[in-house]
Amino acid sequence: MSFLQPWLLWALPLMVLPIVIHFINQWRYQTRLWAPMMFLLQANRLSSGFAKLRQWLILALRTLAIAALILAISRPLSSGFWSLLGGSRADTTLVLMDRSPSMQMQGSGSSESKLASAKRQMADALTTLGSAHWVAIDSASAQAQEYDSLAALMDAPVLTGNSAAANMTQMMYAVLEYLQRNKPGAAEIWIGTDLQSADWNADSGDWAWLRQSFASLPQSVRFRLLAYPDMQSENLSIRVTDARRQAETDSGGVSHNFLVLSVDVFRSGEGAPPARSVPVQLELSGVRSRLQVELSGSGGQLREYRIPLPAGVQSGWGRVELPADANPADNEFFFVFSQSAARRVVLVTDDPAAARPLQIAASISADGVSQTQLEQALPGSLSSSQLEDTALVVWHAALPDEVSAAMLDHYLSQGGQVVFFPPASLVHRTHDPSRAYRDVRWVEWIEHSQLPLAVTNWRGDQDLLAATQSGAGLPVGQLEIRGHATLDSQQEMTQLAALDGGHSLLARLPTSSGGVYFCTASPDVQLSSLAEEGIVLYVVIQRAIEQGQLAVRGLQMRSAGPPTNPAAPIVSDSKETSQAMVASEGDTNQPQSLAQIASKSVAWEQVVGPPALSTEFACHAGIYREGERLLAVNRPLAEDQYTTLPDDKLAALFEGLQMQRVDRQAGSSSSILREIWRLFLIAVVGALLFEAALCIPRRRPDPSGQPAAFPLRS
Repeated sequence: MSFLQPWLLWALPLMVLPIVIHFINQWRYQTRLWAPMMFLLQANRLSSGFAKLRQWLILALRTLAIAALILAISRPLSSGFWSLLGGSRADTTLVLMDRSPSMQMQGSGSSESKLASAKRQMADALTTLGSAHWVAIDSASAQAQEYDSLAALMDAPVLTGNSAAANMTQMMYAVLEYLQRNKPGAAEIWIGTDLQSADWNADSGDWAWLRQSFASLPQSVRFRLLAYPDMQSENLSIRVTDARRQAETDSGGVSHNFLVLSVDVFRSGEGAPPARSVPVQLELSGVRSRLQVELSGSGGQLREYRIPLPAGVQSGWGRVELPADANPADNEFFFVFSQSAARRVVLVTDDPAAARPLQIAASISADGVSQTQLEQALPGSLSSSQLEDTALVVWHAALPDEVSAAMLDHYLSQGGQVVFFPPASLVHRTHDPSRAYRDVRWVEWIEHSQLPLAVTNWRGDQDLLAATQSGAGLPVGQLEIRGHATLDSQQEMTQLAALDGGHSLLARLPTSSGGVYFCTASPDVQLSSLAEEGIVLYVVIQRAIEQGQLAVRGLQMRSAGPPTNPAAPIVSDSKETSQAMVASEGDTNQPQSLAQIASKSVAWEQVVGPPALSTEFACHAGIYREGERLLAVNRPLAEDQYTTLPDDKLAALFEGLQMQRVDRQAGSSSSILREIWRLFLIAVVGALLFEAALCIPRRRPDPSGQPAAFPLRS
């Protein structure tokens, strides 16, 4: 229990006043023997036991009445939050609201979403508690914004739903930075969340550092977690996994133009519902039609569905939409399409024998049908023409010289993908350690032939090592690394997989366009099990090819989210694709990065999609246009995976910190905070009434049958 006016509790010692008065009354009279009174006292001894008990009860009730009155005027609070002491007014209140698509799921029997319920119930509680300063952390950009009042905070765009995932780790970093920079007094951090596992990334090593940093802050910091973990019995979500234009000529010489579309429908919820068919509305450049997708088990698929296009159409946009269900935020998916691109891969190596596993992994397509054009080159013989229309460059040689680096830079600016592997010269310790590419260089080769290293941590929620759409993770932990290279970088690289000891196995260099990856293990079968356990190597290469193909086609894989978000690109197995795509009508070979697009976001116009501020186009699903260019933005893949963070893992994240948690359901009308002073006032009245009843003199029956002349007090 806590109190809105806790300083009034200092008056609680006043509850002993009745006891003090009792003893004072006993001490202020002197005892004088008087025969009539002695007679009365002797007569009263027959009921002295009950009289003493009644006196003690009266004294206790008077004490209780005073204590209850003091507690009532201290405004006590009751809720799960307030089971612990420490609910005094905060100097600064920071609100971390998860506004991702999963928070827009409606409650059972209610049209109110989790996000709306969290805002309403949080506003009610904070109105009662009050605060001197109000701050909100944007769940998409993790930026702190200050507000003059609670009403302004609750009406702010940073608390409205969007299509980007919430990154709780980055939000906690933003809170810590704000507290360290501004040095406020006691702070409360209110978190509204549905506890989706992908948002929390509980396996990240950042949490240990965050716990230690929050615990070392000089001011008091309390966390209030308002959770909505309940799921609806069934919810459907839809995603386009492939959309491309395909032109064919039949035996009669007539040309046909098709849109080839692949769609996945996911079903989440409890139980095993029966198989059924679900209608999917398809909108293609403003024209609507309907498809049927058969569902069984966890969902259904529609593969390579061919839709006739008018002759001459080279590219365009579309949208697929499911009927309304529990979560309207995952019922539609936007896409753009253009001509399919060839799977062209350039393998640069100075050790063809060791690079043989790379050659095999790149040559076999995921669908088993598409042909891959694999070209092998020596480092010094690479030409710019070889990189045209290339989906992926695999670099298994010494880092590029100045000429080759310039060609790679131009290739990356077009959205290309490059994966570097340690060269043979590094393994044999004959490499040039001064050579670097984009301020990254190989340092040394470390042998572990006697005791191979294991992969202890990897990012299974995004990028090249992401889990499959079915939720199955890649067998990265089964790899055995018998030797690895170390990297020296002037830039902060994103570690996608780490070896035992903390060294990177796979890391991504931040770029404004394209993708640059460094794998520190060699594909040589003598140096690692990448080739023996070929699944991981194959998936990494295939996903990099898919990202590069989209760039060649004028498409780009990006999740909805700020351009500076390093967690944006997500590609899973096989042909899982579009989170965000950029297409060019009539000029499909000039892709743009999302950062480039965002820098010119003022010129972008929304074609279709929910209303959004122009400054937040990158965070809201929809189709956008700049001139003839089209941009499709969609929610991240992780938002379709409704996996809740276990209670023990959540408790471990806040271990050692002051954290109280309350679980609620979307649409619940109950408040998370209640003042219970009325209960204490009722206790005061009850105690006084009971005390008054005990004070009423007891009537003694007259043996003669006549009422007594005056009542005798026992």
